[in-house]
Amino acid sequence: MTDKISTQGTRSLDITQTRARATDATQRGKKSESAQQTDAARDDVKLTNTATNLKRIEARLAEIPDVDQSRVDEVRQRLESDSYEIDPEQLAQKMLRLDQDLS
Repeated sequence: MTDKISTQGTRSLDITQTRARATDATQRGKKSESAQQTDAARDDVKLTNTATNLKRIEARLAEIPDVDQSRVDEVRQRLESDSYEIDPEQLAQKMLRLDQDLS
């Protein structure tokens, strides 16, 4: 069985408003892209400043010795003179704290 196609009850569709909205959305998208490009340029400047600061910090850290030789000498002297005392409770607490920090 076939149904007869009728145009009765249908109305014509005006798409001019839809096209206008699509054009506006496209223009807003272009503005957003240019704003993003401007933001990206600003980010590059910030990264450059950050990189410069990191280089400065690296240079300062390179000047600091890896080992505090004066403290090593002091502990060595105390060990050799048998005046270095170890607090087992404090040592255990520090070991537990280190274990918690690592996990």
